[in-house]
Amino acid sequence: MMRRYGHSMRTLLRKFVGIASSFPILLVLAALCVASIYIIMSATLTNDALKDAYSSQRVYIIIGFCLYLALALIPYELLVRVAPVLYFLGVAMLIGVFVPGLRHKVFGAYSWLKLGPVSFEPAEFAKIAYILAMAWFLHLREHAIHRFSTVVIAFVITGIPFILIKMQPAFGSSLVFFPVCFAMLFAAGARLRYIVLPILLAAVACYMAYYWVSVKNWPLPKIPFFKTFQADRIKTFFDPASDKQGAAWQINQSMIAIGSGGLNGKGWMQGTQNVLGYLPKNTSYNDLIFSVVGEEEGFRGGAALITCEGTVLLWCLWVAAFARDKIGAVLAVGIMAMLFTHIFVNIGMTIQVVPITGIPLPFISYGGTFLLACLAAMGLVQSVWVHRKNFERL
Repeated sequence: MMRRYGHSMRTLLRKFVGIASSFPILLVLAALCVASIYIIMSATLTNDALKDAYSSQRVYIIIGFCLYLALALIPYELLVRVAPVLYFLGVAMLIGVFVPGLRHKVFGAYSWLKLGPVSFEPAEFAKIAYILAMAWFLHLREHAIHRFSTVVIAFVITGIPFILIKMQPAFGSSLVFFPVCFAMLFAAGARLRYIVLPILLAAVACYMAYYWVSVKNWPLPKIPFFKTFQADRIKTFFDPASDKQGAAWQINQSMIAIGSGGLNGKGWMQGTQNVLGYLPKNTSYNDLIFSVVGEEEGFRGGAALITCEGTVLLWCLWVAAFARDKIGAVLAVGIMAMLFTHIFVNIGMTIQVVPITGIPLPFISYGGTFLLACLAAMGLVQSVWVHRKNFERL
């Protein structure tokens, strides 16, 4: 008994040493989270309804890092084994947002569940559960990874949460799933043509939309499965001058805010676009938070933020490269793809690289569920790093 206890303590100590060896990434994550408190404080300066948002963010940061540490110490293989259960639980919660009495409407979308005094976004939990389930599935199909049937089943696994989240409607959150699917299939060794073909079809669709709106200047037709405001966002993306006081308001004000920040910015809490309310108060602390950074901290602040976010992505790829097995590598790549999609779309929509859509910036945007999901995801990556050695054989 004493020998087993001593072995367990040595194993736990080695795991803590493994976490300590990645101190630089912990420092970057801490820097991003601390910066989020000040950015949210500034973004909600004139928003009385969210005057305590930064205080809530501090609490979520503490809880998030505790979750990060807990997941880092748990062998990721154990979580992958129960991934099917977590996936079906995530799907059940996504279905729950359509059940009266459970669902909670926020900004026109039934994307929240309310259980007593607690409300949360099940889509954020579903993303983590989905990545774990995909890692489980791709390991199960490891010897049939080159078959087309593997890709088809992977698309079905991806399509279920995608459709449920799209129906809320929360198109921004639903966009995350297929880039993650493609990245994980690629990392697992699926045939490249099965991955590239859907991406090429999406690129052709984007070009056709551009040609239709910007070149021919034709009115945008009814798009299946798209709400009117979503179609309007696509149109104003290609032609921001078409409706400056309506659908194009956010993108135009975001561009003005970032452009007016110049090299050094206007200073913390000195952003006129934000303080005077030209940046919408209901999105400046979340979806358009990079616009606040660009105006107040300028090019230097924005570049520093992007560098830190990029460091997190590179760390995920580094862990994938040194993972003990393919499950760990695929898991780390999936989380990297999830974070990359959030970063690219969130920052891109503020500078007119992609259409405006509701998707937060990892570790920066206000939102307890999302922050916990991001730190939990990094905890899983840390687990892959820590358990790259088989402690049971030491």
